[in-house]
Amino acid sequence: MELFQQARAKGDWGMAKGLLATLTQKTPPVTDTYVLQQLALATYKSKQPDAKTALAEAKQVLQHLKPETTTDPETLGLWGAIHKRLWEEEGDPQHLDDAIRAHEKGFYVKDDYYNGINLAFLLNVRASKSDSPREAVADFVGAGRVRRRVIGICEALVAKGVKDDEGNADKEEMFWLRATLVEALLGTGEAAKAAARKETAVAEAPELWMPDSMNEQIEKLEPLIADEPVCG
Repeated sequence: MELFQQARAKGDWGMAKGLLATLTQKTPPVTDTYVLQQLALATYKSKQPDAKTALAEAKQVLQHLKPETTTDPETLGLWGAIHKRLWEEEGDPQHLDDAIRAHEKGFYVKDDYYNGINLAFLLNVRASKSDSPREAVADFVGAGRVRRRVIGICEALVAKGVKDDEGNADKEEMFWLRATLVEALLGTGEAAKAAARKETAVAEAPELWMPDSMNEQIEKLEPLIADEPVCG
């Protein structure tokens, strides 16, 4: 697990995947929820041997955690992330709907900010692809409402401070809170506040790959919020 954490910190997802796969193939196999979640994450991020194959393999890993019926926000977030990427690879609207459903459940069941910010993003994606102006407007407005709720959740947690299991400051969690605020503020038109949050998030990111992940998402979001649909 220590070697896995080191590989993940460097963004070496192929190595991270291999280390966790070794654990799950032991006799008896390791079936800890955290290990399976991290294996799914490392698998699809590794893109080995190619992105689509890695996503299919990650789906199989998560099936052990019953993603269709679980209320665990981490599992739901990963399930949604996998289907989001399958949508990007294949363009099948069912993947987009499955991603929205997973993130929506994770957000509304436990006010999980990660699921919330991804739900808002995917609602904007669906709005941009909709043939119905009314449905497009509904998704666009819904995305804004979710983001405003996410901003409240994240600001409260940042102000309070987050701790890890040993009572120390949780730098990873704090980064994702700040990154989520950047995206949510940008999505609600508060660009100046978003820029300030982004500067702090990048400066205090505990792992090298994290700012890249944040920036990638922001680049995808900007064209979606620039073209607001109109119900004619």
